[in-house]
Amino acid sequence: MSTPSQTGQPQNPGFAPQDQAAAQPGPGYGPGYAAAQNAVPNTAPGQAPMQAAPGYAPGQPVPADAGFGGQPGAPGHYGQPGNPGRHGAAGQVDAAGPDRFPGAKATFGTALRSEWTKIRTVRSTFWTLLITIVLTIGLSVLIAFGSSSHPSSDGSDDWTAISMSGLFFGQLVIVVFGAMAITAEYSTGMIRTSLTSQPRRATLFWAKATIVTAVALAVGLICSFVSFFIASGIYSGHHIHVALGDHGVLRAVFGGGLYMAGTALLAFGLGAILRHTAGAITSSVGVLFILFILVQFLPGNWHTDIAKWIPFNAGLQIIATRPADDMLSPWAGFGVFAAYAAAAVIGGAIVMRSKDA
Repeated sequence: MSTPSQTGQPQNPGFAPQDQAAAQPGPGYGPGYAAAQNAVPNTAPGQAPMQAAPGYAPGQPVPADAGFGGQPGAPGHYGQPGNPGRHGAAGQVDAAGPDRFPGAKATFGTALRSEWTKIRTVRSTFWTLLITIVLTIGLSVLIAFGSSSHPSSDGSDDWTAISMSGLFFGQLVIVVFGAMAITAEYSTGMIRTSLTSQPRRATLFWAKATIVTAVALAVGLICSFVSFFIASGIYSGHHIHVALGDHGVLRAVFGGGLYMAGTALLAFGLGAILRHTAGAITSSVGVLFILFILVQFLPGNWHTDIAKWIPFNAGLQIIATRPADDMLSPWAGFGVFAAYAAAAVIGGAIVMRSKDA
């Protein structure tokens, strides 16, 4: 209950007479702010007076989370949480604070490291590549075992190519890896984050293509060399001798890795064009297998002239040590296959540069 003061006005309990005047609301100020208090500038030593913020009187203390100069939505005062910068004269924002990564540059090398980190830290990538290795080697061993048990009577078997027969099926899985290396970022929207950190689209695209090629080549070489060595052990039990030193064998085994890398790049390019995982995988399988099936229905002369240029037939000549007469030579066939992959990759690069993320 208030008591009258010496001036006859009520006095709030708990306030000394000299404090009562300070408690009187002044014009334009909220309760509890005295005119003398509002006249005190809210400055620090060496700092210019801060301008009044919307909703605050000149010199009135402003909460730390009100931002620079009391502006709503900005970080708090210098030295308080959430404020990376400092005030200049009259409460103006001077800078956003020191650069935390002064040596960071958006170069091709940093893009490569970023893409390598993405590839090796995504769990689906690990399982996709593991399935590729297991499926390719497993089927190669089974086919080598069955073929060596029933060799052809005319001795025309290409034992090196048979030892890597699992590549026919392993390429179906490496297609998934190549397509998802770029379509996954479009489906999740992470491509915008990638382009924010690396605004040069060509640099980002070719960094992705380089990592995809390197990983697919490494996986392909593991599959082809392991398959060959296991198969050669099986062959020796049937008195069939095949060694890396034989004519064309080393080229064929190394070519198995090249074929897997080219397959992944083909899917990667189609993925960059379509920006859809299912569409990229389906189109890659269509180019590799559907064309191969359709060409079988062509008349004899057409089949002979066209079949050699189909990606599946042309690319797999690289693993042959006894190429067929109606097919291209190993390196010529792989060159045609590489041209298909290059066309898809270049098309993907053009689409990435010309369309929004």
